[in-house]
Amino acid sequence: MKRVSDNILLRVYVLFGLFLVFAGVIMLRVMGLQFNKAYWVQQELEEKVYFHKVVADRGNILAEDGSIMAASLPFYRLAMDPTIIDTTAVPGIRDSVFVLASNLATYFGEWVEDSVQVTDSTWEYFERKDTLLYYNRILHAMRTGDRHIYLTRKKVNFKELQMVKRWPILNWSRYKGGFIPEKLNNERFYPYHSLAKATLGTIVQDTQPVRGIEYSFHPYLRGKDSYVLTQKIVGGGELPLNQYGESNAIDGMDVVTTLDVNLQDIVEKALAYGVERSQAASGTAILMEVKTGKIKALANFPETYNHGIATQLEPGSTFKLVSATAALEDEIIDICDTVDTGDGVVDYAEQQITDNGRAYGAIDFEHIFALSSNVGVSLIINEGYKHQPMRYLRHLRKFGFFEPANKQIIGEPKPIIYQPGDSLWNSTTLPSMAIGYSVHVTPLQMATFYNAIANKGKMMRPWLVKEVRDNSRVVEQYGPELMQERICSPETIAKLSVLLKAVVTYGTAARALKGISVPVAGKTGTARKFKFGEYRNVYRASFGGFFPANEPKYTCYIMVDEPKAGGIGGGAIAAPIFRQIVEQVSVLETDLLDPQPELKDSSQQLPAPRIMYAQSARELFAQIGISTDEMPDTTWVEVKKDSGAIHFAKIEQPPAVVPDLRGMSARDAMVLLENMGLRVRISGRGVVRRQSLMPGYKVGKGSLKAITLFLG
Repeated sequence: MKRVSDNILLRVYVLFGLFLVFAGVIMLRVMGLQFNKAYWVQQELEEKVYFHKVVADRGNILAEDGSIMAASLPFYRLAMDPTIIDTTAVPGIRDSVFVLASNLATYFGEWVEDSVQVTDSTWEYFERKDTLLYYNRILHAMRTGDRHIYLTRKKVNFKELQMVKRWPILNWSRYKGGFIPEKLNNERFYPYHSLAKATLGTIVQDTQPVRGIEYSFHPYLRGKDSYVLTQKIVGGGELPLNQYGESNAIDGMDVVTTLDVNLQDIVEKALAYGVERSQAASGTAILMEVKTGKIKALANFPETYNHGIATQLEPGSTFKLVSATAALEDEIIDICDTVDTGDGVVDYAEQQITDNGRAYGAIDFEHIFALSSNVGVSLIINEGYKHQPMRYLRHLRKFGFFEPANKQIIGEPKPIIYQPGDSLWNSTTLPSMAIGYSVHVTPLQMATFYNAIANKGKMMRPWLVKEVRDNSRVVEQYGPELMQERICSPETIAKLSVLLKAVVTYGTAARALKGISVPVAGKTGTARKFKFGEYRNVYRASFGGFFPANEPKYTCYIMVDEPKAGGIGGGAIAAPIFRQIVEQVSVLETDLLDPQPELKDSSQQLPAPRIMYAQSARELFAQIGISTDEMPDTTWVEVKKDSGAIHFAKIEQPPAVVPDLRGMSARDAMVLLENMGLRVRISGRGVVRRQSLMPGYKVGKGSLKAITLFLG
């Protein structure tokens, strides 16, 4: 029993000893810290002093003429250390404080109802237009030693800061007047508001780009941040400790675009009106400069997503220009050749292609294209390429439809073009592709192709950014880039021009573009949308064209998604938008108009050089008072105009190439063409206004080609 008691007592002594040791350690530690003043000073310093991140000013985005389209504006909080104010600097320091208070109340104060009591505790929420309130607050801080007060709760911009720096006391040096303008993060500012917003891009908190130029050129725009040693002071304020608060941040560079603010405004307003009028879901419009490929305007409505660059779609009938180019280039069809479209329905395995209830019967290719016959185009392409589809696809590759068009803006998808061997390729793919289905391209890629046709076959890469500048120094410079020197022959381009003009003269765009002030050429498009696993009665309307038609300066491609009012087709929905753009641009650039100058004398009534039946020429020139004494004695003569004078040249035999027949009588034209071995078709009455075979077309020996003359 005694042994058990001894064990218990031993344990108690051990526990008590351990407790004494632990308590002693704690006491020694407390005493050490109590007398280690340096340690506490260091701890306090570490809590109050830190490196404050200073975000670099983001670069501007400019239009081609230097107009600012996006900029980062600095904002500041106006703070001061009233204890620094040198009360001996000027006589009557209180008067200076009063003037400062009056300015603060005038510019930053708010009208607050008298029932609201504004005190120091409510200062954060209310700033009454009350000079005494500001005056007393500053004097109170001076008396109590408050080293940091905010003069206003509002953020001020750089212009306002410069104004404030001219006010009493604040215009003294920092160590004399105590003024501390605290720079906040910049805010992105768009002077033209939503203009080209989807193209410019989006910035989150002025630092994180989401899309557009802001995202694609972020490495140039962002600059380089820095850090400033800062001390926290009583009242929650901050005080820079080095370089008077200045930082070594390197501002971002400026990006200069090819956009024209005036053209962008025209295109956006026309698109917005068209989308709203048709109650469509969205729309996009692209305006390109023909010779260079510059994107002069890129509009989206609403300006929330850049459909022009990023939306991949089946274009529908505007793609028929692609098919026509291939077929004409391979001489599968000519514009005067006839195709029997029957009753407007053709079956390909399990797929049926129709002309939407129209039965055109046997019509020539020009009318097939102008009237946008699905049956006609699909028959031509299927018959011409069904045994060698890769021949057709090689054209698509040459036309740029296997790669993204632009190299500057991130987010453009690669076109989807099916090929033999793909799981989705079948016997219906080729005729479907011919009319703009089973291919997925962007509006920009379509605009690039149309621009190549306008540029006489020379394909230019579309580009949106002209240069990157660091102040006045050019860091990166971009310019026109040739994608293909020639996508087709000049003869094909001439024939395509006839087709595109036919569309706007008597085809699917004739009603919308009748009487337009500038000669134009283009093609309408209508495509059913594939939604929820099937093609539904929901449509995209489009129009691609260029102007002026004879010497194109601009290419324009428009797409409107899911119109619900006023029609569904490109002629009813997209072509009117094109018309508005053309007419507004021609007001801005009057050289695009096609004026008819007054004729000074009868010789100027002659158009270009003409081949005429000699007897008809004598009769014509006798009527307008021009002598024909020098006319050679021959059946045919070439009439030339040189410096206002008329000359006649002898022609022994009919020419080997088709001449320019415009202005000739139907009789003379028929005689000439039949002597060349051509079959002649006449449409209309009067003199020749248009011809289906272009001037310069070579007539081969032994070939029996047909030519259609349109009279008027």
